[in-house]
Amino acid sequence: MSTTSDDSGSTEMPLNVLLLAPSVGGHEDEVCGELLHGPGEREHALLVTCMESPAERLDVWTDHEGGRPENATVVDVEPVARSTAATAAGTDGAPNAVVESVDAETDLAGLGEVIDRHLSDLAATGEATVCVHSVSDLLQRAEEPAVFKFLEVLTRTVDRAGAVAHYHMNPDVHDPETVETFEVLFDSVVDLRTADVGGE
Repeated sequence: MSTTSDDSGSTEMPLNVLLLAPSVGGHEDEVCGELLHGPGEREHALLVTCMESPAERLDVWTDHEGGRPENATVVDVEPVARSTAATAAGTDGAPNAVVESVDAETDLAGLGEVIDRHLSDLAATGEATVCVHSVSDLLQRAEEPAVFKFLEVLTRTVDRAGAVAHYHMNPDVHDPETVETFEVLFDSVVDLRTADVGGE
């Protein structure tokens, strides 16, 4: 796949990756699985999902050849339309995963605190990987400066925890200036509009 990265000359694995995935095609789920699993084996996975249910997003990982990580934690930012349909068990149909639902009215600072708590717990017991699905959904919940600040703090938290993370963003629903604004926050950018995935 094709990536653009920082200009520091560093050969270290990027800790924070922006995944630009268009609305149609682009192998988003396949690349999400690749970013989740490697390189190296990470014992814990933390998923932040906004519009899709935990079960829907975890199925993406299950279908990947590497499978779902043994220990999965989900921070589920429930949209109002879905919160009323969540399962009584609080897992929203996501077996073998720890799920914490965050009310749709929770601000980004509150969401950040929940993510920080889970990431700290996971990092204390092993190496963690994080998937945020998605930046575009967050931009539907809050103004651009607030989302930028939220991600600025989160990327630093990931760095501090020694975790790796990737963040989905749909470039089709944003103007180029918005995409460029957020790109500066990340160590590397994978743009599926131009990437060569699987040798295609």
